[in-house]
Amino acid sequence: MDRLRRAALKQALGEQPTEDLPMLAALTLADGVDTPALVELAGLSRRDPPAGIRDLFEQTFAELGLPLPEAEEAWRERMLDAAKGMLSGSLSPYEASNEIYWCACHLERTETTTELVAQFVGLWSTWEDHPNKRGSIEHSMRQAAANLLHSHGSQTPA
Repeated sequence: MDRLRRAALKQALGEQPTEDLPMLAALTLADGVDTPALVELAGLSRRDPPAGIRDLFEQTFAELGLPLPEAEEAWRERMLDAAKGMLSGSLSPYEASNEIYWCACHLERTETTTELVAQFVGLWSTWEDHPNKRGSIEHSMRQAAANLLHSHGSQTPA
């Protein structure tokens, strides 16, 4: 199911190659998820018409009773994943801060998102401008990422 969710998030951002969805459907079936539209989608080829592939992908979500994410939700989830990646070590603080900043730029403009953009772009650019202070800047980046996750009710990775 995670595979479908990730693809739906990428699709909401215009980053999911349509031609990859039939194979994704086949892998999802192998994971034990089964709906009529998913079976039909898994039987398609990469060269089938993109509109038909997308329709079956969307129908799969309807059959599973799951809403397709909107772009705002996708950007927010991608931002939180970057914060988790920083704290788990799968992304460097520099990479993750840049990703968090970029994602926050795509969220609806509120006081909170404006502050978030300013905070992470500030940390990111300070890291570049002050190579001799990177250790303390990375500590601040990790703290900001933990605060971001906490403010969204997410657990920080151990």
